[in-house]
Amino acid sequence: MSLLSLQAEPGFTELMDAWLGTGMPLTSAVLKALNSSAKFAAVRNEIFFGFYCVGQTVAVPTSLIDGYNYSREECRYICSVYWTAAPGPGMVEGQLGAPPLGATSAPGQLLQFGFNVDETTGLISGQTSYYVTNKQQVDTSDGILLVHTIAKRLRT
Repeated sequence: MSLLSLQAEPGFTELMDAWLGTGMPLTSAVLKALNSSAKFAAVRNEIFFGFYCVGQTVAVPTSLIDGYNYSREECRYICSVYWTAAPGPGMVEGQLGAPPLGATSAPGQLLQFGFNVDETTGLISGQTSYYVTNKQQVDTSDGILLVHTIAKRLRT
């Protein structure tokens, strides 16, 4: 017969403390209950997304599972360019559906689209550069980003 004992009390359980005392043997019933409780309390990433423009701020999300309000430091951002021109009328900051598309404010060939989401504030900065026919570079703040927010709890 094998015997399993805890060296320290586990966190995130819905079991009575008396069942999980340090140095006490664990029965199969306690192990099943501990397993079930641990599944409930496992910390998993949640992924949120929205469409944003340069100058807008990525919202701090709230868990769809239990209403937990994430903090900015619990969020990381992955961005992808959705549209390099300005958005059309009616775009709402952070909207979930594809935004209306507008026209470029500087006609010419696209050179680059650089962007950044500030991890401490959520503010999006960026620049779109165009090459126009008179061999000039024109810089604008055009562009729409699809921003995925990966949130992971740092506290309970």
